[in-house]
Amino acid sequence: MGSLNIGSTIVRQCLVILALSLTGAAYSLVSGTAPLPWAKAPLAPGEIRLADAQALDVIWIDARSLEAFEQAHAPGALFIDEGDWDTGLLELMDHWLTEPRAIVVYCGSESCDTSQRVADRLREALPEAEIYSLKGGWDAWQ
Repeated sequence: MGSLNIGSTIVRQCLVILALSLTGAAYSLVSGTAPLPWAKAPLAPGEIRLADAQALDVIWIDARSLEAFEQAHAPGALFIDEGDWDTGLLELMDHWLTEPRAIVVYCGSESCDTSQRVADRLREALPEAEIYSLKGGWDAWQ
């Protein structure tokens, strides 16, 4: 009879642990404290994901260092150096005025803000253009 009590005690304890675990998981999902594994991270205004950009016929703008650009870059990307803005802008305008397309700027990583700064400057220079910064930057290509 003693083993029956031990068995039922273990079952009750497992049910209590299961109920508490399910309650905690449900609370996390409902309250939004735990990210859903299938949910994509939200985009900031003016951002675009790599897959969405690749689905468009875009003009790629590399806002990383010249050394990084020379080592590797997106196919057909143009280089824009904030320090030599006019040269890069003229090259971009030559491409964009010939064949207007969406423009996507990328920098080194998601934590880099250069692409956002360059995209903002391009929006001022080309207000009619559709301009995005790439979420994840160059790291998204890797």
